[in-house]
Amino acid sequence: MTPHPDATARPATEDRLRAALTARAALLAPHDLRPADPPRGHAWGTRRLQAAALAAAAVAAAVVLATLLPTGGNPRTPVTPAVTPSADERPPAPPATPAPAPPSPTSPSVVPPRPLP
Repeated sequence: MTPHPDATARPATEDRLRAALTARAALLAPHDLRPADPPRGHAWGTRRLQAAALAAAAVAAAVVLATLLPTGGNPRTPVTPAVTPSADERPPAPPATPAPAPPSPTSPSVVPPRPLP
């Protein structure tokens, strides 16, 4: 990439800007400079309170989630009725299921494995 033929020549606007910045920098002396002001107010106290509130909210959310999530118990546990039925109302009898037949001595209870080909 070749530089522009007038790369060493600066436009008048750039020269004026450089002159203005140099003049402004000449106005500053070391005695004009001072350290930054220390922080004021309750900024650190507020941050501590916000951190404590955030931690308390996280603990509360964890407790709520721990109480609402299932504990891994038996999911087929029957739920008791909300109202006890009166003597006139009886729940319907569950349908009768036939009892499984006991295994016969001639039929094995476990199927023997097949040999691999």
